[in-house]
Amino acid sequence: MRKTILRLAALSLVALVLFAPTVGAQGKTTTVSIKDFAFNPSNTTIAPGTTVTWVNNDQTAHTVTANDGAFDSGTLQPGQSYSFAFDKAGTYAYHCNIHPDMSATVSVSGSPSASSSASSSASASPTASATTSPGTPLPSSGGPSSLGLVAVLALVALGAVALVLVLVRRGAAS
Repeated sequence: MRKTILRLAALSLVALVLFAPTVGAQGKTTTVSIKDFAFNPSNTTIAPGTTVTWVNNDQTAHTVTANDGAFDSGTLQPGQSYSFAFDKAGTYAYHCNIHPDMSATVSVSGSPSASSSASSSASASPTASATTSPGTPLPSSGGPSSLGLVAVLALVALGAVALVLVLVRRGAAS
């Protein structure tokens, strides 16, 4: 019994070591929710090379349109999303063409990520864009939030293994 528990613990640790680098290797992303006729958060600060995904969680159609024309989602129906990668530092104001009172900004500052390419353009480069249909799940965002999830799962797994070991020892002692 004890050998089985130790094997399971070792297997859990090996799985964590194998999968953690995969999660960290994914590109940086952040999500902005469109809900109640507002972009949330309304001011997003990111590093160059980060992809922003806007998800229409509202009951009506919206757009995500840069004031300077750098990006435009077209009409996003409820449940649809749009992604755009920001490669250059700057502040990008955007709005909803359907509801002009809806506005927000993306501030890009800091050094670019290792995976982003240099751009000579004065505005953001559209290196990634996609629209999904309602009901289509978004891919995992990777980055720090996924690494946090891996850390939490690792702690839970280690805690479970420790609990089982304590129970086995108590059973053996009685």
